[in-house]
Amino acid sequence: MQKRKFIKFTSPIGTAVYPRLNTPDTKFDKDGVYSVDLDLTDGKPTNEFVAAIRKAADEAYKAECEKRGGKKLKRAELPIKENEDGGLRIKFKLKAKAGNEERSWAQKPMLFDAQGNPLQNPPNVGSGSTIRVSFELIPYFTAMVGAGVSLRMKAVQILDLKEYTPGDSFDSYGFKATDGFVVSSQSDSTATSDTEDESDF
Repeated sequence: MQKRKFIKFTSPIGTAVYPRLNTPDTKFDKDGVYSVDLDLTDGKPTNEFVAAIRKAADEAYKAECEKRGGKKLKRAELPIKENEDGGLRIKFKLKAKAGNEERSWAQKPMLFDAQGNPLQNPPNVGSGSTIRVSFELIPYFTAMVGAGVSLRMKAVQILDLKEYTPGDSFDSYGFKATDGFVVSSQSDSTATSDTEDESDF
């Protein structure tokens, strides 16, 4: 059987949002899914990029309709949304396990630095990192969702790293530094007063 060829794209430079590039997310898929959302600012590179995706998606939809006898099919939304800054957010995914019951294999996105060097032991890429994404446009059809395309992530170039540090950090709770109370030292915040000491006896 001839291997099916998919259209390949490379995104403009953008900002990573909620990247899962080091370890796959298994919350909704036990086999795991690698993913990243890419925020792109409004402008010519973004507009041309999105136009190319839309054109390829239109052609894939037309081919799917023709394959089903010319029947007009329900159309799924593209994995492209407007973000809170007025730009666009593009969603990329890659299943950690591909194939079928007879033959399956593990896969993960290739990660490269700004100079094109492959990262054998990549850092934990966090939100805010500046990246580009290489991907394939994959047509699909389901009766419930309709005919659409997904963006299968193949590789990521990291141009500016914002490393994610897990744990109970100040930032992880959504706080930001501001004017107000500042403890002089940790011991000061836990020390008791002389009055409190005397009342214990």
